Amino acid sequence: MKLAVNFSNPLVNLIKSKEIQVDLIKCPDWEGMLKEALPYGPVTIHFSLEAGLGQTLDVDFDRIEKFIAETDTPHVNSHLVTPRSCTPDDPTELKRVNDIWLEEIGRMVEHFGPERVVLEHYPFTMATPYIAPAVDPAVFSKVITDTDCQFLLDLAHARITADTLGMDAKDYIRALPVDRLTEMHITGIRPFGGVLTDHFGMEDGAWEILDWSLKEIHSGQWKKPRIVAFEYGGVGDVFVWRTDKDIIKEQVPRLYEMVHQND
Repeated sequence: MKLAVNFSNPLVNLIKSKEIQVDLIKCPDWEGMLKEALPYGPVTIHFSLEAGLGQTLDVDFDRIEKFIAETDTPHVNSHLVTPRSCTPDDPTELKRVNDIWLEEIGRMVEHFGPERVVLEHYPFTMATPYIAPAVDPAVFSKVITDTDCQFLLDLAHARITADTLGMDAKDYIRALPVDRLTEMHITGIRPFGGVLTDHFGMEDGAWEILDWSLKEIHSGQWKKPRIVAFEYGGVGDVFVWRTDKDIIKEQVPRLYEMVHQND
């Protein structure tokens, strides 16, 4: 397993000063950021794809292949989503959404191969009721089985979703297709604007769920992922206000040790 951390200016400054070590710098599919990150170490790309809106049918796969060639990114990720107009209790609507999922993901699988297409779940909150079908573990698992693609487990998303559903987070995660696990994400979560939100520094619950997950991996209960990504920090208005150099300096070495323990 390799530890990836979100690209940010504090991150690269700490890498330059050799105060921390990471295996990969995680970047979105932005040409400018890739150019900034490459001088500081290997890069992995997290693509901004979503299956469920029909947009993937028009995606430029050649552009994605170019990013893969430049970075050796091992797979192409996509979130499973539903339109905001989705009515989760309407069987006809659910059939329509499922058909879109299968068509879009099938197109990606046809182009990249099933081993290189990785499906991720979004966090479910009461502010996003329309995505309920996409985070249902049985539905999500069936989409992966039907398309023969792989699984990206976001532990923070799972904790938020389980809290919304009134479930134990570990029970929720166990119901997901961990036998196809290829990448795993982790951040801390906390209430923000009245809603549990991710992309914060690690807190006690985040450390505990990561420790449990790594034990499941090392025991052979779950497939061993290629990448464990700390999705903390970044650039732009969404991330810069929650990018603290001291948190990166303190938490990345602990994460690196946990990820590489028993390698």
